[in-house]
Amino acid sequence: MWARVVFAAIILGLQILAAFILIWGLRLPSRLALAALAAFVLFNLPLPYLFWLQAGARQPSFWSAALIVRPCFAWAFNWLAFLLFLAPVILLGRIVGSLFGWEALITGLRYFMLSLLGLWNLLTVWGLCTAALPPETTTIEITIPGLAPEQSGLRLVQLSDPHVGWWNSRAELERIGGIVAGLKPDLLVVTGDMVDHNPDYALTLADCLDSVRPRLGRFAIIGNHDVYTGKEAVAQRMEAKGFRMLRNQWVSLQEKGARLVLAGMDDTGLNWTGPDPGERKIPELLSDVPPGLPVILLAHRPSAFDRTEGLPVVLTLSGHTHGGQLRLPLGGPGLANLGFEHPSGLFRRGNQTLYANRGAGTVGWPFRLFCPSEVALFILRSPGAS
Repeated sequence: MWARVVFAAIILGLQILAAFILIWGLRLPSRLALAALAAFVLFNLPLPYLFWLQAGARQPSFWSAALIVRPCFAWAFNWLAFLLFLAPVILLGRIVGSLFGWEALITGLRYFMLSLLGLWNLLTVWGLCTAALPPETTTIEITIPGLAPEQSGLRLVQLSDPHVGWWNSRAELERIGGIVAGLKPDLLVVTGDMVDHNPDYALTLADCLDSVRPRLGRFAIIGNHDVYTGKEAVAQRMEAKGFRMLRNQWVSLQEKGARLVLAGMDDTGLNWTGPDPGERKIPELLSDVPPGLPVILLAHRPSAFDRTEGLPVVLTLSGHTHGGQLRLPLGGPGLANLGFEHPSGLFRRGNQTLYANRGAGTVGWPFRLFCPSEVALFILRSPGAS
């Protein structure tokens, strides 16, 4: 309880600091200052509700998530970004303008910053609306060297980065479960970052996928946020609900009727803005795979693809990047481009393929810009199939 009280005090303190810098630094007229203060009060009123949700691994209703929880979360996260990136510029401009009597500098800074903040608020509303939409289904046909012709057409569904927490509703997760079930997978894989803040959210995720019972099984791996939440507890809850956790191991699917090996590795949780240091162990992980069997590797970060060259890995499925989540329009780059060579989509190198999934959830900012969420369906084809 005291930890939540301290955290709430920190959030409120940062909001007060942001309001002060905005009003004093830009020398806002009294009407604008009062409007800003009213907005700060309004968006902080639901804080007790948000902490109540988090404390008990609860989830809001669909409309509460869309109209209260995520907007308030976005408000707080936006002002944290403001303090990190814009506040120093405002303070410097106000101090310099006051010292040298450059009123035009303060006035120009006010118009520029208010325009910038207004644009960002419009984009935030757009992104919140996008986050409330169901994930897109991306369908990709992949030729798998070594797959028997009679097994051609296997349907593999990848769900990645749902980030189940107090900011999304059970109705949204059930909608995702319905989408996955409707794709009629032969094999379901979840490539990490299943939950945030409380491992009990793994039970919610698994329950919403309970109707999905592929003949080749349901598998999942640990992502970096699962590490932060408690990887052993998350894994235990997923396994209790019938998922096979692949934790630095591989399994043959031959007995179930598919000439495939499925391998998976835990994310270490280290260096989350770039490659995972644990990826250097991929050759060791696959060292005893029977010769001639094609391997599908589940690795949370797309950088694992760089470690598969020369190995029998025909398909690497990853997530982590959310495709950038906040991207420039018209297919422009996003935040993930700063740390990853392959942040989103399909990449090929010889007979090896990587797919970096945009994810079904959000991380950090609870919205998406020009980067919709997705569930990926892979139709696995034999080289000899027509």
